[in-house]
Amino acid sequence: MAVDVVWKGNEYTNSSDRKGQAPLIIVNHISAGSMSSMDSWFTSPDNKVSSAHFGVSKQGTIHQYVKLERMAWAQGITADRIATAPAAIVRSKGINPNLYAVSIEHEGLDGELTEQQFVASVALHRYIQAYVADHWGYTIPFDREHVLGHFQIDPVRKASCPGAKFPWKQLYSTLSLPDKRHGGADSVEEQLKQLQTLVTDLKGRLAWLESQHQLQEVPIWAKASVDKAVAQGLVYTPTPSSLDFYRMLIVLDRKGLL
Repeated sequence: MAVDVVWKGNEYTNSSDRKGQAPLIIVNHISAGSMSSMDSWFTSPDNKVSSAHFGVSKQGTIHQYVKLERMAWAQGITADRIATAPAAIVRSKGINPNLYAVSIEHEGLDGELTEQQFVASVALHRYIQAYVADHWGYTIPFDREHVLGHFQIDPVRKASCPGAKFPWKQLYSTLSLPDKRHGGADSVEEQLKQLQTLVTDLKGRLAWLESQHQLQEVPIWAKASVDKAVAQGLVYTPTPSSLDFYRMLIVLDRKGLL
């Protein structure tokens, strides 16, 4: 998947080994500053505390600071707070979230994204998903358990990251749609063909199941009610029929409708 990503990392950009962990989640952040300040901080020799894999500007440009094969220092928490993290995957994994996370910083203060920035962020999410699938054989689900905000990992220090105005509903909704920029129309047509094949197959299975439940003789317990229905001209061929059909006649009989 082609996404225009500008490499900005240097020898001072913080990163660590993933220790064999594959990326499982995408974590969204807000930079609380400009893109230029982000570039400067993540490449500064004075920065010994943080980094991120990507940054997305308000103009929609994407910068990368850390390779996905490496762990960025973006959403780590102390071991004693892992068990109380809001995100279920953090609690279940029980290890430093940085080891299995991909981090995206967004230029801004309150989480409100420009249209260009939102489009770029969606494209970046898709790029990350495709890259991870290609290199680790795992597809990151675009759901609320795997596309997270920093606050869901560290609600103590980062309760407002990526911000109150971050477009979560729009992001999940957009990510659930086919990627129209990269063969979306063909994908939809192919999915339609697959659905049509599935419907045909299900119809065949349903017909087989119905044939297995067709009785060739009227059950003894239903005979009296069936006879009444035949006598009144409500039923002409009582066999073969299903158990549900015979049960329905019994109910009608008991209610005095036969």
